[in-house]
Amino acid sequence: MTTTTTTIMVIRIPMGTPIPMGIPMGIRMTEGACPLPNPPPLREGGDLALPCAAGEGGTRAAGGWGPVSATHLTKLLAWLSPSFPVGGFSYSHGIEAAVEQGLVRDRDTLARWMDGILRHGAGRTDGMLFVAAHRAVLAGDEESFAWAVERADAMRASSETALESRAQGQAFLIAVRAAWPLEGMERWDRVIADSGRPVAYAVAVALAAALIGVPEGPALSAYLHAFAANLVSAGVRLVPLGQTDGQKALAALDSVVHSAAEAALAAPLDDLGSRAMAVDWTSMIHETQYTRLFRS
Repeated sequence: MTTTTTTIMVIRIPMGTPIPMGIPMGIRMTEGACPLPNPPPLREGGDLALPCAAGEGGTRAAGGWGPVSATHLTKLLAWLSPSFPVGGFSYSHGIEAAVEQGLVRDRDTLARWMDGILRHGAGRTDGMLFVAAHRAVLAGDEESFAWAVERADAMRASSETALESRAQGQAFLIAVRAAWPLEGMERWDRVIADSGRPVAYAVAVALAAALIGVPEGPALSAYLHAFAANLVSAGVRLVPLGQTDGQKALAALDSVVHSAAEAALAAPLDDLGSRAMAVDWTSMIHETQYTRLFRS
């Protein structure tokens, strides 16, 4: 006898909301089997349960992409907002030294510099480690999560980029624990403590996103967008640029953010690493720069 297992994606539809076109007729309202950890109970109006394409192990939507509920979206917006207390405004990821050296001097050079960071620098390595940590949490794989914590802490080209990642990661989890307590966080806190290493910002955000059930693709895209926006803001202050030029630079990077996210989702961990040597160099020389506004 053959047993067929169907993975179910649960989409919450409030009472009275019209069902969008394209959903097969005859779908019944049911709690079903949800691939997310600790699925929420049914609310008034029920959940619309749809079969979804399973990823590896049948636990993720195909390619790591899937719907994000309004509740989860607002959590991501809050956590990745400039107002979230991680201190992101104080880090430039070496852009301050790049401006000092004349490598970043206007909107176009800022956008090109950020393109390199996203595709070949921290955007690449942190993106891959974000995905590794997210998948480990969904799978309940403590060993793989500890591996991601260790690699994310070690793979920093300079002491200042290490500080940037560690300080924001620790501040992020402190704020989440205090204001947005998440079911299951204690288990992964123990794994982090047992690793003996501070948690990197990318891994911390991946952990929180996985615990609330946001698929890895949208979660990573949101993280990389926030990372890019923060560094563009630093560039606006350092060059200096007008606010409109800052927004034009960020708009030019939008497709780069999505491309970097897709590359991180598809890349095997054997390819983990960066190749943004100029970015690493500016981060290193920033450590001894005479006049500095930023910590990195």
